[in-house]
Amino acid sequence: MTEPGFFEAFYASAWQHPIALWLAALANAALGLARRDLHPSLRRYVLALTALSLADAWLTASHVLGLGSLPASLASAVPLFFVLAGDFRYLLLWEAATPDGAIRVGAPGVLRALALTAIVPILAQLGTAGEDARWLFFVYEVAFCALTLALLRWHPRAPDLPWVQAVSRVVLIYYGLWALSDAIILATASDLGFALRVIPNLLYYGGLLAVIARLAPPDGARAH
Repeated sequence: MTEPGFFEAFYASAWQHPIALWLAALANAALGLARRDLHPSLRRYVLALTALSLADAWLTASHVLGLGSLPASLASAVPLFFVLAGDFRYLLLWEAATPDGAIRVGAPGVLRALALTAIVPILAQLGTAGEDARWLFFVYEVAFCALTLALLRWHPRAPDLPWVQAVSRVVLIYYGLWALSDAIILATASDLGFALRVIPNLLYYGGLLAVIARLAPPDGARAH
């Protein structure tokens, strides 16, 4: 087994995961929540997503600070939960966001968002059965880009939600960068793939929080 390169070692270290991801989540949440004209429901949503990002970065690290390695029964289930939750937080916007920048969550919208969340992992598992885990990551990332593009093109609420369309373009950026990073790793085994992968990680754990808050329309009751 070859020794990991500098960037691969950094990528697997606590300095990147969770520390850099915690800092990204906290800094971007602060940037987003600094808006005084956020709708209260969106403010609560961003706070909930911040807690999700912090817990995700903590519990999916190679060595969980304060806990060590997770037991075998949780080692796969916990990362899978956070992957699905991370996708769901974005997909729920298509069902719960309003044109005036609020978040209104109802049971039908949650069920539709859950159904959307299930599409990519099912396709990725079917398409990579028996393959290396890196191929699973790559197919998942490409498939999520395709899902996001489909939502932008065909979701019935898209014309009424330009701010969710703008958020979606940021989602395309970090999923596209993940796919490019994994393509580099698969094709060349280059350590640079892990260096590039840090950028979408920071966008996923932190940047999305600020983007959701900064792109939402102002709450009319607080805009003046």
